[in-house]
Amino acid sequence: ASAAVNAPPCELTVAPSGLAFCDKIVGTGPEAAKGQLIKAHYVGKLENGKVFDSSYDRGKPLTFRVGVGEVIKGWDQGILGGDGVPPMLAGGKRSLKLPPELAYGMRGAGCRGGSCIIPPDSVLLFDVEFIGKG
Repeated sequence: ASAAVNAPPCELTVAPSGLAFCDKIVGTGPEAAKGQLIKAHYVGKLENGKVFDSSYDRGKPLTFRVGVGEVIKGWDQGILGGDGVPPMLAGGKRSLKLPPELAYGMRGAGCRGGSCIIPPDSVLLFDVEFIGKG
């Protein structure tokens, strides 16, 4: 754990879309193709550092078709690349900072009874590990 504490913070690069990214580990496997079923582990946090979701906690990665709208826009762009973002390669780990318009926007997520797990207009932070084909 001490190595992680001493690791320099990732310098985020902001793409024209507003998506910010930083590769912690550049993968060595193939990049994902649009429409391909892939697996990814992730931790999602609000800007205040509060974790709202983690596939690691569930013990299994998320499997989804990338680039076809099954996940929020910032995820598709953050993994597939485009608009100034290089594609992720399998085995890679990337930090993503999504502006609200590439996440859940004005509606937020997980809302019931006046409170939301992800409040409206939230900037979301994700640590994504692209495992490979699903």
